[in-house]
Amino acid sequence: MGVQLRVGEAIVDLLARAYGVDTVFGIPGVHNIELYRGLHRSGVRAVSPRHEQGAGCMADGWSSVTGRPGVCTLITGPGLTNALTPMAQAFHDSRPMLVLAATTDTGALGKRFGPLHDLDDQAAMARTVTAFSETVLEPGALPGLIARAWDVFTSSRPRPVHLAIPTDVLASVTAPFEPAAASGHRPLAAADALDRAAAALAAASHSGGDVVVIAGGGAIDAGPEVLAVADALDAAVVLTGNAKGVVASTHPRCAGNVLGSIGVQAQLERAAGVLVVGSEVSDADLYNGGRALALSGTVVRVDIDAEQLARRMAPTVALHGDAARTLAALADRLAGRLAGGDRSAGAGAALATHLHDTARGERGADHLPWVDALAATLIPDTIVALDSTQLAYTAHVALPCERPRSWLAPYGLGTLGCALPMAIGAANVDRSRPVMALAGDGGWLFTVAEMATAVDERLDLVLVLWDNRGYGQIRQSFDDVDAPRMGVDVSSTDPVMIARGFGWSATSVSSPAALTAAVRAAQQAGGAHLVRVEAPGAF
Repeated sequence: MGVQLRVGEAIVDLLARAYGVDTVFGIPGVHNIELYRGLHRSGVRAVSPRHEQGAGCMADGWSSVTGRPGVCTLITGPGLTNALTPMAQAFHDSRPMLVLAATTDTGALGKRFGPLHDLDDQAAMARTVTAFSETVLEPGALPGLIARAWDVFTSSRPRPVHLAIPTDVLASVTAPFEPAAASGHRPLAAADALDRAAAALAAASHSGGDVVVIAGGGAIDAGPEVLAVADALDAAVVLTGNAKGVVASTHPRCAGNVLGSIGVQAQLERAAGVLVVGSEVSDADLYNGGRALALSGTVVRVDIDAEQLARRMAPTVALHGDAARTLAALADRLAGRLAGGDRSAGAGAALATHLHDTARGERGADHLPWVDALAATLIPDTIVALDSTQLAYTAHVALPCERPRSWLAPYGLGTLGCALPMAIGAANVDRSRPVMALAGDGGWLFTVAEMATAVDERLDLVLVLWDNRGYGQIRQSFDDVDAPRMGVDVSSTDPVMIARGFGWSATSVSSPAALTAAVRAAQQAGGAHLVRVEAPGAF
């Protein structure tokens, strides 16, 4: 008889050997010990958060930076339910995540015998926030399911996958798994559609009107191709939050993450041509009360998700394909059509500056000095993780980003508490890269326990805490509709002492100049540092 492994060991062995998995995030428990036996055997690193919400956010941060699936190893029942929020976040923001969770013993599945951590149908619970979610009753099905997951991660719109594995299956014995065949094929738009798209965009460019490329998260690895098309069209480039860094903020054509600006939306609706690449252009991108963009000019959409191509706006030409491959083919066609044209040189760069200034001007003066103070501290290659908080909303527009996969935020779901654990996941990718997290005091308390994880992992990390003594943005929302405030004036009392209790260095500042100085000092010192900003008007 050849080598025999427990199924939990065989899963991890296959992931490490065939798929390059070297780090997982999760909390060990009685029901998933066999996965951890596999981690020990294979030498895969296990990062242990203090809550499974932290595990999911860490996996999401890891995935955002690497482009590879973040892997979670969870216990039955509450392990999975605690992780559903970050799974939903990864689903909405189209990021790959593999969730391996134990589930109830096969003899008790769905029978309500009352075993520990039992759910009637764990796989069904996860199905609405995953590309697929399956209960694995036969060990032999695992290689095929894992290959299917990797097809989702690499060849289509990436989203989480959940595999629920009964505890008795995890403990059963099997020969080592061999990888199943996967397609690995990223689609390229049809040639005739590319020809029509090039003709339509060339006509818009020749018309003398504005031409804009909107790049979303689906273009995260297609920066050179985005610029090649923008150069051919002399277009400005507008980025969604999930695409920030695809074109560097300092590039003349880059307007940045400005889609939430009412003035920018009005300009886009008057444009002669708009090319939308890998973006839903969703309510979360526009933040305008749910109104879709009413584009009046030529609209070309590129998306790896065929269903997305006609959602919320009907394109002149739809291109179903991978962003990088499709844009490269489109740029080739545009180069021939636009050679010697009469486009105004530099019009795209001028439009980009105008759009950026429009969006920045709408943010008002309350938070811009603080964001500019943070901008002065950014070291090259800095990864920034942001929560849902007032200062972050301005940072989305005004804080620069020069490299793709360096900007992490909960755009699609808008959850609170993700910045710190996402930053921890990102910091575990490459410890030579500086990492900064930006959170509000309300959201920070959702996952404050992960400060202990950062210390355990010996990470260099700066957390900037915007402390307005509660839920400042929700206070404003109450005021906007003339409703009496309730439940928003909460406080962490003394964040500096809390941070020090977790082993962090910590300080408070009350001016933008002091913020710059404190962050720079923290970066130079290394280790985990909290810089608390006493928000004006809250103290």
